[in-house]
This record gives sequence, structure tokens and C-alpha cells, in this order.
Amino acid sequence: MKVLIIHSFYRETGGEDNMVLGKIALLKNAGFKVELLAFQNPTQVLNAVVDLFFLLFNVSSFLKTVKKIRKYRPDIIHLHNWHFAASPSVILAAHFLKTPLVLTVHNFRLLCPSAILFYKGELFLESLKQKFPWTAIKIGAYRNSSLQTFWLAFCVFVHKKLRTWQKVSKFIVLSDFMKDIFLQSNFGIPADKFVIKQNSIPDPVLWAGNGRGNHFVFVGRLVVEKGIEVLLEAFANTHFQLHIYGYGPLEQKVRDFAELHQNISYKGALPHEDLFEQLRKCSALIFPSIWYEGMPLTVIEGLSTGTPVIASNLGAMSTMIQDKSNGLHFEAGNPLDLAQKLAYWSARSEEEKEQYSQRARATYEENHTPEANLQRLTAIYREAINGYPLKPGTIDQ
Repeated sequence: MKVLIIHSFYRETGGEDNMVLGKIALLKNAGFKVELLAFQNPTQVLNAVVDLFFLLFNVSSFLKTVKKIRKYRPDIIHLHNWHFAASPSVILAAHFLKTPLVLTVHNFRLLCPSAILFYKGELFLESLKQKFPWTAIKIGAYRNSSLQTFWLAFCVFVHKKLRTWQKVSKFIVLSDFMKDIFLQSNFGIPADKFVIKQNSIPDPVLWAGNGRGNHFVFVGRLVVEKGIEVLLEAFANTHFQLHIYGYGPLEQKVRDFAELHQNISYKGALPHEDLFEQLRKCSALIFPSIWYEGMPLTVIEGLSTGTPVIASNLGAMSTMIQDKSNGLHFEAGNPLDLAQKLAYWSARSEEEKEQYSQRARATYEENHTPEANLQRLTAIYREAINGYPLKPGTIDQ
């Protein structure tokens, strides 16, 4: 099977970019023929303005995609990030050349210009039911700019009217929760076009054995939506030890808290090569996010090392973590509830904690290995190709 991956790389490399590169390696190792058509979101302001202006239909991206399809002749196209250098024009290019295309939905940009359904420290859900997201435009939900928010909303709306999104063979979503959000919105795509495929990571082979400490760990960006303020407040009046790894706008606040509370240690950025060892050494991973995460890799990384996860009962975390099985739930945004769950966890016996650890590892093995990912992805590709009305395609690997 010949696969063409299309992705607009972000100005700063992030988890989504790394996920795309990992998927390419996974497919190639399995014997698929894979090529990447990459677009790069510019770092210079003027170039970014130009690309954003052509978001409605980027002629250059359309022609570049047409040329690539004609030369490579893929059986299936897998689009990841179309915003904003690629633009929805790549979908129209695939349709023009009668090539099935699947789109992985990493966020909620098709439903709201905010992309993450979060604004100024709170969930922002008004756009889900509005025919046009006027509330988001009024508050400047995208980059605090009403003009840019309007333009992004307008482009998505126009392509909805042009039925561009209907030309996508399958929308790959990361969780049942994300699928439900789309189906409950006014996006207008039928349920049978959505398929669920969870993320995966290579096996770190660092989960077995004793040697866990009594401290808790947080790993992630130091931003409001990650629940940093909830995390700090929960630990502030306890004796539980917390190690914080990461960087971001709230770094100074974290440093100040660490100076005032001896049980909180700020460790700075954690090199990825040291991540799994630190996860394996801690008692549990804390994931206090207060927005609708797609499928956080940090949680999967924790599960892969057999690390129980204490997570907010929100979004994908509500299904990835089973309460009192492979981790614990606490009420999102509630530091008191988190503190109570810390106390509950610390009171468990070592035997109980080991059972949690084994179930965490089992969750990874069942849902998040590369093998599970490849099997599910192959099935999605075959379904999209065989169900495509304009081209029979092939399903040979």
C-alpha cells in the first residue's frame, strides 16, 4: 500500500509533529511505501500573515499536492495538520484526483477557532452549537484577535458550505469523548465517518521491578490549561513530595511556590531520554489538565512504564484512566479533591500500588503499542480505500 502523509509543521516542534514522524517510521518498518508532503508554518510575521490570508484556498498548496499525487500515485492520503500552510485546498486536490483521504483530528479547530475549547482559564463551549462562532469572534478566541478569529471561522464555514469536509473519507479521532463532541456539535458529518484510533509510543521496556519512591511527578508545559495552578494549590498545604518538570509562561510562579513550599521541587525541562526513568521512579504521575485533551502522550508514557496516573476526570483522561484501576480520578479544577486523592493513594499498601502498576502497564499493552496502532491504522486505510466511490484502489501492503 502506498501512503502519502501530508502535514503542516508547526513553528515550534511539538507532540503532533513528532507523532507524524513516528507514524511514518512505523508504516515504513511494516513494509508500507510512505512519502511525506510537508508544509512549514512560517516563523516570520509577514510570511505568516500571507499564509493565513490564503487559508481559504492556497493555490500553491493545491498545485503542490496535485503534482505530488500525480507523481507518487498513492492509494491513500493521510492528512494531519492542514492549518494553516497547507489549507483545506489539499483536500480538494485529493478529491480532484480521485484519491481517498483520511484526516486525523488532533484538536477542535473545525468546531471552534480556539482549537482547544478553552479561553482565559475556562472551558469555552459556545461555538459547538452556534451556526457561526460569533461569540468566539467577539472575544478574540484565536490569538486574542477578533479579526484573525473571524477569518479562521469564515474559512472553516465556507468549506463547510462547499462540502469540503464531506470529501474526507474518514475522520480519525483519538477517543470516544472527542467523537461525541463532534457528533453533538453542528459540524454535520455523520457518525459512520468517524473512527477511533488511540495514540501509541514505542515500548520503553522500563516498567518492571521495584524501586519506586514516594514522590509524585508532573511533566508538561507550565500553562494554565495544564492545571498548574490546581496542582500547586493541591500540594501547597500537604507533606506530599512533588517534582515538576517542564517550562512555559507559569515557570516563575512554579519557582516561587517551590521556594515557599519545601515539598515542591521544580526540576526544569526534562530531556526525553530521561523521561521514562523518572516516571518509573515516582509513586504516581499527576495529570491535572483542565481542558479537553485529545490524547496526551504524557499519560501514555506513564502507562507504558507501569506508572499509575492521578488525572482530572475530563476529556480523554476520563476513559484512558479507569478510577481505582490503573489510576485515580479527581474533579477537574478542584485542588481539594486532588489533595484528597493524594492522601487516598498514599494510604494504599505496596501490594495495592503494585496492582495499580500492573494494570497501568496492561492498559498500555492493550491500547497503545505500535503493533496495536498499526493494526488499527491499516484497517482504517483499507476501509477508506474500499469504500471510496471514485477509485477502487489497492490494498496490497
